[in-house]
Amino acid sequence: MSREAASVANVVLLIVVALFAWSVVRVVRRHRRGLVAERGTSIGADVAAMADQPCVRVRAVHGAGPDHVLLVLTPQPGPGAGVDDATSPDLEVLVNLREGEFGFSLLQEWRRSQAALAIVMPPDSRILRLRAVDDLQPLTLSRANRGQP
Repeated sequence: MSREAASVANVVLLIVVALFAWSVVRVVRRHRRGLVAERGTSIGADVAAMADQPCVRVRAVHGAGPDHVLLVLTPQPGPGAGVDDATSPDLEVLVNLREGEFGFSLLQEWRRSQAALAIVMPPDSRILRLRAVDDLQPLTLSRANRGQP
């Protein structure tokens, strides 16, 4: 192969690599929303969102029927916005949970250890999400209606 042909091959290779890199960048920029973790969709997103959430501690866990547990949460000072720890009353939440389930024993452990928990309760949802600030253990519960038998 002549020196001139090798130069042309190198230029063509360089153009192909540049076009490939440009197309990869274009695809990533176009689909970036799906590649970046969003709040509420991954553990990393939950950890980032915890700084924005109020912190609570489990004060009491009581059985309130065969499939219900009354959970009493006490607001705590912390990085969370929207909680005034001096004047906020305890939050009582009736959740669908049996005493023998993992969630019940985890709530009892959090009560004993007085673990700080980040809490998320979407306004138009029956979901209650708790995540321990120290060990990042999550727990998602379903809130029950007070009128349920």
